[in-house]
Amino acid sequence: MIVVAVVVALVVLVIMVGVAVMVFGRDAAPPPETGPPAASATPTVGGPPPGDLKLRDDSSTITLTWTDPSAGAVPFMVAGGRAGQKLGVMATVDPGQTSYTVNGLNARVDYCFTVLAVYSTDAFATSGQVCTQREPGATPR
Repeated sequence: MIVVAVVVALVVLVIMVGVAVMVFGRDAAPPPETGPPAASATPTVGGPPPGDLKLRDDSSTITLTWTDPSAGAVPFMVAGGRAGQKLGVMATVDPGQTSYTVNGLNARVDYCFTVLAVYSTDAFATSGQVCTQREPGATPR
């Protein structure tokens, strides 16, 4: 029974990483469609996005918080990276959890983050993006 649970958890993780790669690996939004919708393997918006994304900057750690539009029904993925660069998946967060702390960050570098609600293997919703605003040479509060 435990082996089955571990295998299921690994399959879910692989699916979520695949969705994140498709979502966060895009450089630009696709052009608006002019005809009827075509069948596609591209993920689609599956529900409301996480809301009220905020960060607390404690220099080498950043704590992200958000609201759960699914009332605990879907997992989340946290993506982040240095400001101005592509974001990468940093963590998968269990359904119902609405915070995540990133540790071991450089106190002199700005970072940006977003949270992705995963409604299914091909349906998601992405929050807005939040970034640190550190002054060069200053220690953030």
